[in-house]
Amino acid sequence: MKKNLLLSLVLTSTLGLAASIAAINEGRPRLPEIVRVAIVRDARELDLAIHGSYRLRDLSTGLVIGKGTYLVDSKVRLLNRGILVGLDVYATKRLIIEPSRDASIIIDERPFRGQITLIRTADNHITVVNNINVEDYVKGILYHEVSNHWPMEALKAQAVASRTYALYSINPADKPYDLTNDIYSQVYGGRSSERYRTDLAVDYTRGQVLTYDNKIIPAYFHATCGGMTEDAQALWHLPDIPPLRGVPCGFCVNSPHFHWKKNLRLKNIQDALNLHGYKVGSIKDISIVDRDRSERIDHLKITQRNGEGLIIRGKDFRDLMGPNVIDSNNYEIVMQGYYVDLIGKGWGHGVGMCQWGALGMARQQFTYRQILAYYYPQSVLMDYHELQK
Repeated sequence: MKKNLLLSLVLTSTLGLAASIAAINEGRPRLPEIVRVAIVRDARELDLAIHGSYRLRDLSTGLVIGKGTYLVDSKVRLLNRGILVGLDVYATKRLIIEPSRDASIIIDERPFRGQITLIRTADNHITVVNNINVEDYVKGILYHEVSNHWPMEALKAQAVASRTYALYSINPADKPYDLTNDIYSQVYGGRSSERYRTDLAVDYTRGQVLTYDNKIIPAYFHATCGGMTEDAQALWHLPDIPPLRGVPCGFCVNSPHFHWKKNLRLKNIQDALNLHGYKVGSIKDISIVDRDRSERIDHLKITQRNGEGLIIRGKDFRDLMGPNVIDSNNYEIVMQGYYVDLIGKGWGHGVGMCQWGALGMARQQFTYRQILAYYYPQSVLMDYHELQK
């Protein structure tokens, strides 16, 4: 299993969580078919090539300010006069590259479909945004989220969840992008990440999204739940709706991350706590205060050698230690002198679809519709075009 499969499931962006709180119970704006994905952020320069004809448009005025038939490998840099592309300078802070239908835009040796926007940020860095049809976007991420060799029904379930999350994440027009191309949204690799079987899964489910009360839901997912998925309300204090409630899962037992063990140095834990604003001295003991209904840790107690104690949320402790250090929030604690063993189950935050569970269900001949209905209780599968009528 690729490393990206593991990394991309662990975190959900802070912006996504904040948007969830405001939007679950409110009407969503008309859905565009285009999502804006930040594929480069805060760069000093980048490599650009365009294979085919193209136009360059000033985003602020809408005017075409350049065009060409082929751009060989060129540098993009910022000058006082504007944005330098190859040998030409364009006097704008936002430059859109519009390729012809068959042209390909290559950024730092990665080909992308759709349009590209070059943005000059307030601190004089370059942000690159890929404006792409949502179906092509999902084709560019699926290979990073699940193995393209998994059963087709598992791939289709992932395609629907990823499409739903992408459309849910669309920001107001005054924001420069909707999603990032990393673990804080969904790992997106562009055209080079497309594969035959994952593309088929996207095509088979074209336009389908998960809804509740005729609104798109934040269709979170993770690698391995370890026996039960998590309530979004318990983890992130989101509104309590049925599709975001945890469910028992007996389908991910064959995941390589169903069981795990980590040995951590107490001094490293102390340093991490202090780095994040907690005033903690030498640690004597770490104990579990309580758990939520999914058996994930709700609160921990950190006892210092001077007798003072600190109560911290299990989620916050995992976040500050790092989600690749503590695989999930479901573990036992065994003190080992100046070290501690964490013996746990699962990988990821635990909310929504368990990906290894989806694989297990598909292997037992469940359809993608049944998989989605199980992990997102009372959700309704709809075509997102129907939501706009």
